[in-house]
Amino acid sequence: MKKRLSIRLCVVLCTSGPGRVPDMRGVWPSGLLEGITMRRFILTLAAVCLISGVSRGAPVINETFSGYLDNSLISDSPAGLAVGLTGDWSLVPVSDFYVNRTQGDLGAGTDKAVYDRPSDDNGTREATRSTSADHALFENDGDVFYASFLIDPPRSSGRMTFELRLKRLDGGGANDLSFGIIDGQYILGNGGADVDLGGGAAAVGEQLVLVRIEYGDATSGPSDDEVVTLWVNPASQSDTPVIDGVSIDLLGRGGGKVTDISIRGEHMAGHPAAFDDLRVGMAFADVVPEPATMAILALGGLTMLRRRRRIT
Repeated sequence: MKKRLSIRLCVVLCTSGPGRVPDMRGVWPSGLLEGITMRRFILTLAAVCLISGVSRGAPVINETFSGYLDNSLISDSPAGLAVGLTGDWSLVPVSDFYVNRTQGDLGAGTDKAVYDRPSDDNGTREATRSTSADHALFENDGDVFYASFLIDPPRSSGRMTFELRLKRLDGGGANDLSFGIIDGQYILGNGGADVDLGGGAAAVGEQLVLVRIEYGDATSGPSDDEVVTLWVNPASQSDTPVIDGVSIDLLGRGGGKVTDISIRGEHMAGHPAAFDDLRVGMAFADVVPEPATMAILALGGLTMLRRRRRIT
């Protein structure tokens, strides 16, 4: 609701004449803007924009863990709505992976999935959800796709991964793709705890882990190797990556489509580890959660206000 409202506000503002409050009928509840000045309107808009944020891209998959039951296992039905996904999560084994709670605090982890095992048991929990369609991600040599997730690991030596389960475009078997942190480093692999490529020292605390995969297929290009880049908390693709354009054969020939996604937690020594904002897309902007765009619009509004003051 906040995102829809802020989009409409910004569209109306941008299409209005200079120096006057735009016509807000149909955008804002009637009577709310009676007697409002341009100054108050812009300041209000700035606050809305900064708080809400609007996605710049159109991800193929976007799971934000909104709309789930309170104090629930991730596999409890019904799952929240998500772009590109359908049905409920499956959980193996069926315990200790939650939404909107931790083991010790039923009010913690709002709008996040939380792996939280007792301190004497570091066992694996893996949750899987199907895609609403078999989303084709790569077909020809040089095709590029992106994926990201927001994690909050309590210890760098634990394991938190996001996995794309893939099939060839003709329906045959294909290598899966996983990435995240395992045993103190950032990794990419072919699912589970597999590590095919690692780099950098994993940090604790909330962070965005984002990968770019350039597909390699020797039937139409020079090599079967993929070119892999991994960032942590990037603002743009020009930021220094943790893994920088490494060539490695991760994916097979025949293209690939994602049929399921999964998240996996392990070895957190009794501390909760949160997952959020699981995204897959065809562009960098598709997989970066951003209040940044709306913040820029808000700052633009404040600039308009300062200019108006100078004029008057």
